[in-house]
Amino acid sequence: MSTRACVPPPARMTPAVRHEFVLFGDSITQQSFMPRGWGAHLANKYSRTADILLRGYSGYNTRWILQLLPFLFPAERTAPALVTILLGANDACRPPPLRDQHASASRQHVPLEEYQANLKLIVKAIGSCGDGSARVLLVTPPPVDHSAWHTACVHKYGVLSTAEPNRLFSVTENYAVACMQVAKELGLPAVDLVQAFQQRDDWHELLSDGLHPNGNGGDLIFALVDEAIKIHFPELIPGDFMDQQPNLLPMDFPDHKALDANTPEESFVRESKRTAEGREWQSMPRRQGQKRAHTTEGAP
Repeated sequence: MSTRACVPPPARMTPAVRHEFVLFGDSITQQSFMPRGWGAHLANKYSRTADILLRGYSGYNTRWILQLLPFLFPAERTAPALVTILLGANDACRPPPLRDQHASASRQHVPLEEYQANLKLIVKAIGSCGDGSARVLLVTPPPVDHSAWHTACVHKYGVLSTAEPNRLFSVTENYAVACMQVAKELGLPAVDLVQAFQQRDDWHELLSDGLHPNGNGGDLIFALVDEAIKIHFPELIPGDFMDQQPNLLPMDFPDHKALDANTPEESFVRESKRTAEGREWQSMPRRQGQKRAHTTEGAP
């Protein structure tokens, strides 16, 4: 065993602090770290450049999500580099009365106008974190295959087969449109999952139960979110050890192949200088992030 002591980091050495991406939403976000989930794909892609924080709350609508904002996005919190907001699948639950359904089948419903107002409050809270530089990407709920969802409810929850489904494709589509309208109004980039799913003839097969994405659905959502980041936030594209451009997110700490076996501390000093250059460039769009969020329009 080596008795070589760890050398304290030089005062001039820049700490390797990773950026944070927060995935914020309901069960479609909570389940995104499952195998082939879109969050798992992101965590893999950014494994040495950013920490992907999962903040998904199964069953929550935007009304209930508002209660979490003081805890998840307090003003004193350091602003995340990116927050994805994927909400609306539960807000789009149909209101009562529904034939042969208990009123509790509609308890998640939030009227369309309130849904839009809640999204704006969520964006405002995120923008109040730290220096206000958090980038925001809105993501609509995916389409609902209401026949498959109703079948799943019959088998899993004992819902009567004669009951009206508590979700409909057309209703969820309206909430997706409303989400895109909020994005346009606030000048935020957005991903329209309803539109993207429907471009495929087999979109029904991208859902595990008619509501939640399966592995194929997770692959598609990741591809769409990844592309949106590249288009709207190119400064968040991850770098690697072979591509050390300063305009890419730097990897933290040097590649093991770059370490000097005898004087590893010198390798860390050299890496710190390179990382500092990258972070100096990165700080410019982060300071401008809030301005960008309110002036950039459209969705991929």
